[in-house]
Amino acid sequence: MKIQVINRTKNKIDENKIVELSNNILTEEKLSDRNSYINIVITDDEEITEYNRKFRKKEGPTDVLSFEYGLNEETIGDIVISYETVARQAPDYSNSTKKELYLMIIHGILHLLGYDHEKNEKDAKIMFDKQNYYFGKYIKEG
Repeated sequence: MKIQVINRTKNKIDENKIVELSNNILTEEKLSDRNSYINIVITDDEEITEYNRKFRKKEGPTDVLSFEYGLNEETIGDIVISYETVARQAPDYSNSTKKELYLMIIHGILHLLGYDHEKNEKDAKIMFDKQNYYFGKYIKEG
């Protein structure tokens, strides 16, 4: 699996850490050997607000959006993250901005792999348990 990180902000992003984190999750989910792509776009509130309005019919910025194209596609999906929203909400979860960014990447990848937290409580528990597992295992500092 190839991970492409596109940083559209002026903030310094550890692209190598993002690729490593993504590959670790994909390896555990038995998808690392696919010849596919995931694009991870780090952007601002203005851009993610447009995506949120266009694709979810919701106003205002959000932290992360995932666009799943299917596990059999060349590009299985895009993850779009607002760095500004992540930085703003990080203290609410006792995270640094960097840790919150990594959490949103984990969240986005799980969505691309078919996990969902909006259908019902059972699916939400499965997704958030996985998210917490990967966060605890791979995010130690920052």
